[in-house]
Amino acid sequence: MFGFLKKLFFRRRFRRENPHSDTLVEEKWDADFSKSSQVRFDIKSEISHDAYIQNKSLVLGLKKNNCIAWAADPLYRYADQVLEARIALEPLGGYAAAGLMFRMVDEGTFYSVLFSSKGYFRVDVVRNNTPLTLAGWTELPPEQGVSEPPPEPPAEGSRTAALTIVAYGDHLLVLINGQWAAELRDGTIPSGRICFCLASYEAEISREVNSGGEERPAYTARASLESFSVESRLGEVSARYETWADSPRIDPRSRLRLAETFTAIGRPQAALAQLKKAWESPGTAREPRELLLASRLALDLGLTGEAETYIGACLEAGLHTPYGRSAALEKAALLHMEGSMEELRQYGEEMVKIFPRDGEFLTFLGRAYVNLARYEDAARCYDLILELDGENGLAAKNAADSYELAGRKGEALDRYLKAGRVFLSQGNYEALGNLIPKLLSLGAEDWEARGLAGKWAFGIEDWAMAAKEFSRAEKLRKVLDPLPPEDPALVFLRGLLLLREGKRAKALTLLEKAAALAPDYALFRFRLAETRFLLREDPRDPKLLADLDAALALAPEDGWVRNLAAQIALSRGEPDEAAVHLEQAARSLGEVPAIRVNRGVMYYLQGSLDKALELLSVAEDEDPEGVLANCGGNLLVRSGRYEEADVYYQKALAVNPGNVEYCCNRASCLIELGAYGEADALLTRVPASTPAVLELIAFVSVKKGEYPRAEAASRAALDLDPHYIPSLFSLGWIYQTQNHWDKLGEILSLLDKEVLRGEQAARRDDLARRLEEGVSRLIPCASCGRTWRVPRSPEPAPPIRLFAMPPDELPAGTCPECGSTYCIGCGKEHLDADSRFVCPQCGKTLKLIDEGLKRLVYDWAAGAIP
Repeated sequence: MFGFLKKLFFRRRFRRENPHSDTLVEEKWDADFSKSSQVRFDIKSEISHDAYIQNKSLVLGLKKNNCIAWAADPLYRYADQVLEARIALEPLGGYAAAGLMFRMVDEGTFYSVLFSSKGYFRVDVVRNNTPLTLAGWTELPPEQGVSEPPPEPPAEGSRTAALTIVAYGDHLLVLINGQWAAELRDGTIPSGRICFCLASYEAEISREVNSGGEERPAYTARASLESFSVESRLGEVSARYETWADSPRIDPRSRLRLAETFTAIGRPQAALAQLKKAWESPGTAREPRELLLASRLALDLGLTGEAETYIGACLEAGLHTPYGRSAALEKAALLHMEGSMEELRQYGEEMVKIFPRDGEFLTFLGRAYVNLARYEDAARCYDLILELDGENGLAAKNAADSYELAGRKGEALDRYLKAGRVFLSQGNYEALGNLIPKLLSLGAEDWEARGLAGKWAFGIEDWAMAAKEFSRAEKLRKVLDPLPPEDPALVFLRGLLLLREGKRAKALTLLEKAAALAPDYALFRFRLAETRFLLREDPRDPKLLADLDAALALAPEDGWVRNLAAQIALSRGEPDEAAVHLEQAARSLGEVPAIRVNRGVMYYLQGSLDKALELLSVAEDEDPEGVLANCGGNLLVRSGRYEEADVYYQKALAVNPGNVEYCCNRASCLIELGAYGEADALLTRVPASTPAVLELIAFVSVKKGEYPRAEAASRAALDLDPHYIPSLFSLGWIYQTQNHWDKLGEILSLLDKEVLRGEQAARRDDLARRLEEGVSRLIPCASCGRTWRVPRSPEPAPPIRLFAMPPDELPAGTCPECGSTYCIGCGKEHLDADSRFVCPQCGKTLKLIDEGLKRLVYDWAAGAIP
């Protein structure tokens, strides 16, 4: 209710210019709802509600869920006042409340009294938009003539209530249906206006068709103010208040209900006062349940003597009555509060005999033993609690403390580890954090203790400590004999740390291991599939698909798994399959930005970029992380509309300026626009912590002619991920441009170890061709076109004498006049008188001048002639 009042109040201003609007008056006014012209309330319709006169009643109808609206009487202000209203509430199938606001100074300062469709009422004061509950939801007073309250809370539905509010100084008296409901003290707001109000909670907005055939929202709730009056004359207000002040007509059950409400909102003094007043009513007996509540309230107030009296009266009925055990526990709590440890020990031992498997009595007995320095006895009590409830982390922690005080360090560490595991599974990082000093002290050389400390550090996002403790835990585990099995969760978290550092390839190894250790854990298979996809960007990778299928089988209703399945389907160009996954993801997660992003991609693949951009173009408050704007930029880039894409990227960076992905995307867009300097300036603001960032720096550096910087960036990317294919290609092109052929050969060897398909395989072949062209040249036969590939800078071939004719495909020689080269097969057709090869064009004798050609002949001769 606090959050509702604070966040969801619709700012409705019902102000009418009136010369007397600030006048504080004393009057008796009965509202007349027979004609709109005679109604002092502002009657108007807004986007959230309608206000109108119908059947001599003022009606409010809400059009929205989770909102409150009101109609104000702007004419006068009232201080002391008696408000009387009859209100009919219709929740229309949902949950709603109606009532009055009074002493309203402005939209953020007022009192309110509401009754709900579930049969409860509440009283609040709001000052400067800060709500304070005076009486939380309390069951409506019993009807006259009903001796016992209903066994169950009233059913939700339409109801009519006669509401009377007496505001007299700082006294606030509430009557409902003529019965006393509450009396409160609060002087926060001395005067103000009055309003009729209606609130709707969690209702479904149905739709109906109007006479024109158009759909319009129906009301989520409706309330009718059937009658209303104000009495603000001081004497009359005072008399009305005195009529009910401590009146014997007040039903004690109403006081008991109010006492329970005060207890729930942390007002023990007010709650105890109401209990006492209820008991003062003639013929009212003190029930055990009420005595037990009174004892707890007295203990909260430090009234130990009074609490002991209530507990004693409750125990008179016996221990095995419905409230006997609870009263006995209150007595134990009282003894503990008083510091009567020996008496608590005796009482605890007696109660444990009666309730031998009761963890609460064992806890009090353990506390007594600790305070009496009987630490091993205390530890046994807490261990017994652990046997009863293995998920009781506090009992494990208490046992550990007791064992440590007893000097039994091994047992203490074991219990601290048990407590830590429980707190971790419960997500109670505060309690786990309190154990970390003990774990690191007693378990400095224990791999499980170190691992648990690392998990805690990971949970509170202390990444450096987490990495340190995980590393230490693994070193300690590996030296043990026999070697304990690895902890799958610890392996998984180590992988996530590497993902944070951008080291996806190294992380993949650990995630694969975690999934192998716990193959039936959906989260492990999900993150493994996600990492494979982000690392290789191959939506048809068999391993990726196997992990995704496993995650879907283990968690078919998980929205994030379904969203990843949709993303992979979109990467394969299968929007129809993606649509199925997105519908299931939305049912689980709602329309979160990640799902809207994939919907946008789906529309794009279906040929509707405009529809995608319409979905992704939202106000800043609907895209607080900028993911929708970033996606819009990506789709525009894919469409070649780079200038428009840059606008979207700037919008994303405006709300999330440190996002590395957004910076990289905009830098890539600027590169396409030829704005290399601006792209470089943007990248300098991004931590060079991922291969993608470093690769972009390398690309921009090449465009600016800064090859050493480009090479350094690509090398740094490969240091993070040795298998990062874009950087391998970048280095290859850098080395080809600079004629570093040996280094290019090394890059090609690395690429040959990777699985390359499609465009990547073609790029690898292109690099290999350029390497070949860079280190060698082709010499053709001028006659038949046969070619020989020889090194561009060959070493001199050793001298050789031939005693046999080489084969026709080898070179015969080169003409020293025209430079033409001929093969032996063609040269045989042109021999001089001495059977030497001559040029058919010039007639000059052919000679083996080129060292590369000489090497070809030498290599043949060395292999063919002994």
